[in-house]
Amino acid sequence: MNDFHVSNDIKLKRLEFETLGDIPTALEKKLFSDAEAMLEEPLDTLPLSLYKDFLRTGNRVNYETPYFRKRQRLSTFVIAELIEDKGRFMDRIEDEVWSILGEPGWVMPAHNTYVRDTIQLPVPEVDRPVLDLFAMESGEIVALTLNLLESKLTPSLVRTMAAELRRRIIDPYLSSWFWWMGRDGKERLNNWTVWCTQNVLLTAFALSLTQDEYHAVLDKALLSLSDWYSQYGDDGCCDEGAHYWHAAGLCFFGAVRVVNEVSGGAISSLYKEDKMRNIASYILNMHIGGEWYINFADCSPKAGELGAREYLFGCAIGCDELKRQAMLDFRYHVRILETGGKLPFDDNQYNLWYKWLKFRYADTLMHGDLPAHSDPTPYVYYPSVGLSIYRKNDILLAVKTGGNDDSHNHNDTGSVILFKGEHPVLCDIGVETYTQKTFSAERYTLLPMQSLYHNLVNFDGIGQNAGKDYAASEVESGPDGISMELSGAYPKGTVSSYKRHVSLRGNNAEFCECVKGGKNPVLSLIVMDKPAIDGERIEGEGWSISFEGAKDINIEKLDITDKRLRIAWPDALYRVLVSFGDRLDWKVEL
Repeated sequence: MNDFHVSNDIKLKRLEFETLGDIPTALEKKLFSDAEAMLEEPLDTLPLSLYKDFLRTGNRVNYETPYFRKRQRLSTFVIAELIEDKGRFMDRIEDEVWSILGEPGWVMPAHNTYVRDTIQLPVPEVDRPVLDLFAMESGEIVALTLNLLESKLTPSLVRTMAAELRRRIIDPYLSSWFWWMGRDGKERLNNWTVWCTQNVLLTAFALSLTQDEYHAVLDKALLSLSDWYSQYGDDGCCDEGAHYWHAAGLCFFGAVRVVNEVSGGAISSLYKEDKMRNIASYILNMHIGGEWYINFADCSPKAGELGAREYLFGCAIGCDELKRQAMLDFRYHVRILETGGKLPFDDNQYNLWYKWLKFRYADTLMHGDLPAHSDPTPYVYYPSVGLSIYRKNDILLAVKTGGNDDSHNHNDTGSVILFKGEHPVLCDIGVETYTQKTFSAERYTLLPMQSLYHNLVNFDGIGQNAGKDYAASEVESGPDGISMELSGAYPKGTVSSYKRHVSLRGNNAEFCECVKGGKNPVLSLIVMDKPAIDGERIEGEGWSISFEGAKDINIEKLDITDKRLRIAWPDALYRVLVSFGDRLDWKVEL
């Protein structure tokens, strides 16, 4: 395991935040427009019945919507007050802080458990806080509010804020163990580790603690960061998908940045490691174009724009292409504000540090020199996850091998994604709005999680199984294509052998499905365009697929009504079902 260490002899310092600089007019106008509209909103209440509603109905949104809105308003008011500096937002800032402090627990209903993957408790325990993602983020928001506006806040409220942050975050963090904290590599970690650790570091070092307390928090945080970094693939691939990279690899950078700020660069040598560069370049390799990203696992194909955090990551490790893409995304964001268009997807509008960084570096992102563009690598292979990416002209083909034991796993071993420019041809549906069922024993009853709704062959209606034992074998990936044996991803006895070969030749993607001992094989393909069938050929917008060996071709309409799926997709996708015998050759012409 990697060992990150900061000597106890180093004097740690409280976080200091510079004055915000010049801000693009459109961005500032949007901020104040939002803040002024929020002033008209009533304070949200979170009654116990709403908390308990999750266990009754499985619905997460009913509680989470007002919970996040409270925090989004507070963060927005704080930035607006920092810029305007007239006291106009202070009463409402204090009201929002008081309201958040009045919540008996900050843990989400969906996370209210002390043991990983167990049934949630109906009510949070006030004297034994559960430290989940959003309790930690609530701590960060309240702590930074205190730090940034301490001289303007009512002194007794400042003392109350500091005391509550100790009680709810600092003391339980130092005295308790939760699975995401890691334990000598024995616990399998995911984005929770670095996301929570980044926020506890921000919380602690935004406060005035003793050196002993600072070092106690830092020592525990470094153990968690070391454990997570050791488990993460050396190739830098995020098995949770591009959307979760912002809460995984990017939060790891955020945590490292905070450690270096408070310790005088004690672990800055990490920035020189190849693994850090690989973590950073992952998001560039997953980028298709515009708002589109390769989206295996619980990931939307519109995985979120880049900005200040990604720019700073690029600066830290010397990655000009990451800096460039962050600057381009930010400028695109500002142009949309100027023209009144629809902003790209952003699912974290409440983290105060993220919002502060956005405004602190807005001028640099908008007006700094844009690094030169470098062409993407035509072939990338990530062995830790089994992901191959091919680019030729304006065509992108991604193939996932690996297994069905990823964090935020879908049963999709062997599945493919294909784009022509920014137009989806073969799609991965993504994930619906989270409910209780999403992270339960019923997860794989949800259609987007099943191999039957990925670009794969299934057998007499039997799809792949979840778990580490269900994986691809005999994988041979290279610049000219990839082949794999997929029978091991299906329940025992489903198929004796299922070999898939995939290649990108010129403007064609070519596939071969070879099956032995599998009953009624049917290829399932998910497409965005409503396809027309012409014999052994289907056609969509700018593409066609011809089949050799097909017995029958059918089209199913998939109505897309879920709010989260509608971020990326129109009101319907289409599922192409192609039945065949022992072999099917098919070619996508673009």
